[in-house]
Amino acid sequence: MANNDSLSVQAGQLIFEEGDLGDCAYVIQSGEVLITARTAEGEQVPIGKVGEGELFGEMVLIDQSPRRASAMALVPTQLLVVPRARFEVRLAAADVLLRLFLKVLIERYQDMRENFHRALEGRAGQEVTRRPAPSYIQDSALAKERLEAESELAEALEKQNFQLRYQPIVELSSGRVVGTESLVRWAHPERGLLSPDTFIPLAEESGLILPMSSWIMETGCRDAHEYQGQGGGFVSINLSVRQFDAGTLVQDVAEVLARTGIAPQLVKLEITESLLMRDPENALLTLKGLKALGVMIALDDFGTGYSSFSYLHRFPIDALKIDRSFIATLDSDPKSFEIVRTLCALARAIGMSVIAEGIETAEQAETLRQFGAEFGQGYHFARPMPKSAYLQLLQETPHLGA
Repeated sequence: MANNDSLSVQAGQLIFEEGDLGDCAYVIQSGEVLITARTAEGEQVPIGKVGEGELFGEMVLIDQSPRRASAMALVPTQLLVVPRARFEVRLAAADVLLRLFLKVLIERYQDMRENFHRALEGRAGQEVTRRPAPSYIQDSALAKERLEAESELAEALEKQNFQLRYQPIVELSSGRVVGTESLVRWAHPERGLLSPDTFIPLAEESGLILPMSSWIMETGCRDAHEYQGQGGGFVSINLSVRQFDAGTLVQDVAEVLARTGIAPQLVKLEITESLLMRDPENALLTLKGLKALGVMIALDDFGTGYSSFSYLHRFPIDALKIDRSFIATLDSDPKSFEIVRTLCALARAIGMSVIAEGIETAEQAETLRQFGAEFGQGYHFARPMPKSAYLQLLQETPHLGA
């Protein structure tokens, strides 16, 4: 029965009986089901009725114990079957906090049902000690770690323990610094300066990425407005999925531009291919709204996701950023060589500039110049640096790696 997707039962038909070893739950597509429990004297006592859209028989999915009640169709009823295996796959993939909360609720529900059955059997007042399952203990430990990490991250935001580093972006034909990419770091009081890989995933999952992204955009634009007078060029700022999903991105950017006074054309907002293709129509509307403000749009990590020039012309994108994974093997892998050469040629054909990420050698920079890539960034030119160091670089070395 548990392997079928659906089940039809007639009025009066028993779906399962108390004491059965079940392996599935049911969702009612249509019809009505009566749930009953047996007293110590063997009498069936109604517990309740469930109707269309409701779930029943779910406890066997959790504790794998015999059925503690019986279920009978009151009218012709159509059921969707939920096998234990399918449920376990979804539970394992769920957030650890969600798993913990679910298990706590289930345990409390089990206790309530146990009390109900003890009352039916004349054993009210007797206590049952339940030993937590190993998976419960493990999830509790993981949830505790997760909550502590989220709390620490939230406290860091409140105390402004984050810093921006700026990596210069240069014009490959001349080596002239034309802008920077803003990269966030966490100045952890015990672990030192942490890279985004160690905290951005948690920020995304917890929702803290929204206040963090707001701070990054505000600070990046304010700093860029300060170094405009020294020829610092544009600032690139990475956008998160949560910012797109919030629905207020265009308004938020407009407000930041107004508060910081930065010229819109000196702000380049970076989005990823995966973000673009999650909801292309909504992404198009949002990008058009951003372009109406006067900012630039760059497609980050191009070539690693849904790369297709068939859709690029639909979006108001100014620049493609070729992922560092292609640049790293540019001189050693003929396939990477051809991919990068083709991307540069096609970008020019549709009126987009190219920014190559992760340039680490003069040879890579020269090859990209020959391909016609306009801009590049990477350790060959400069590592990410504090604003003060970037301002000093603009005064002392405005041309890099030329």
